[in-house]
Amino acid sequence: MFSYRNLLKQAWNLSWNYKHLWIFGLFASLTAAGGSMEYQVLTQNLNQSLINGTYVHVNGLMTMGQVLSSLALGLASLFQQNILVVLNVLSLILISLTLAAAIIWLAISSQAGLIDRIKRLLDSKKKLPDLSLREGLAAGHQHFWPVLGLNILIKILVNFAFFIISLPLLFMALNQAPILIGAYTLLFVIFIPVAVSLSLLMKYAIAYQVLDNQRFVPAMEKGWQLFRRHWLVSLEMAIILFIISFLAGLAMLVVVSIFIFPLFWMGAAFQMGWLTILSLLLALIIIIIVGSWLVTFQISTWTSLFLALKEKGGLAKLERLFARR
Repeated sequence: MFSYRNLLKQAWNLSWNYKHLWIFGLFASLTAAGGSMEYQVLTQNLNQSLINGTYVHVNGLMTMGQVLSSLALGLASLFQQNILVVLNVLSLILISLTLAAAIIWLAISSQAGLIDRIKRLLDSKKKLPDLSLREGLAAGHQHFWPVLGLNILIKILVNFAFFIISLPLLFMALNQAPILIGAYTLLFVIFIPVAVSLSLLMKYAIAYQVLDNQRFVPAMEKGWQLFRRHWLVSLEMAIILFIISFLAGLAMLVVVSIFIFPLFWMGAAFQMGWLTILSLLLALIIIIIVGSWLVTFQISTWTSLFLALKEKGGLAKLERLFARR
C-alpha cells in the first residue's frame, strides 16, 4: 500500500545506515536538480518579496553582462602585453576551467551515482556492505551528459519563466501603476507552481534517464507523463520534504547558536584567533554534514517515490480523504 510514511522511513534508513552516500550528497547539492531547487524557489520568495527578487534577478543579469564585457576587453588588451604575462594568465584561466570542469563532473556524477546506488539498495533484500565510491562515480559517469543537460535545462526554464513573468511587473513598477499589488499577487501565484512543477518533472526525467537508460527526449516525455498522472502526490511529497528541510535547518541553527556561537564570541572578545577560527570550522563542518545528509535523504525519498509511482502508482492524501467521504 502506498504510504508517505513508509517512503520517508525507507529513505531515512538508507541515508542513515549508508553514511558514505553523504559524500555523493555533498557534491549532488551543487546541481540544479540535486534535491532542492523547488525549496530554493520557495524560501527565496518567502524570505523576500517577489518584487525585490525580480530586481535582484534582473540586476544579476545586467551585472553578468558587464562582467562578460569587461572580460572580453581584458582579454583583448592582454595580448598586447609581454608574452610571459599572456602565458601566465592563460595558464591561470586553464587551471580555473579545469577545476570548474572537475567540480561539475563530480556534482553530476554524484547525483546520478546516488540515484543508482539508492536503486541498488532498495532492490537488495539484505543490508549490503558499503558500496565503493569509485563504483558509484563510475555508474554516475555513464549518464553524465544527459543528466548535465537536464540540470541545465531546468535552470534555464525556471529562470526564463521567472524573467518572462516578471517583465510586466517591472514595467508597472517603473510606471508606478496602482495595479502593482494585483500583479504582485498574480506573479506569486503563477511563478511558484510553475517553478516547482518544472523541478519535480526534472526529478522524474533524471530518474528515468539513470534507472531506465532513457534518452534525453524520451526521459523528458516519460517524466512529464508521470508527473501529470501524479502531480498531487508529487506536490504533497515536496511540501513534506520542505517542512523536513526547514526543521533540519532550524535544528542546525539552534545547535550552532547554543554550542558554536559562544565559542566564536569568546574568541572575538578575548582576541583568541585560534578559538575564532576553530568555531568557524566547527560551524562549517556541521553545515556540510547536515547539508550532505539532507540532500542524500531527499534524493533517496524522490527515488523511492519514483519507483513506487512507476510500478504501482499511488493516491495523494487529499484524494484518500475525499474518497472516504
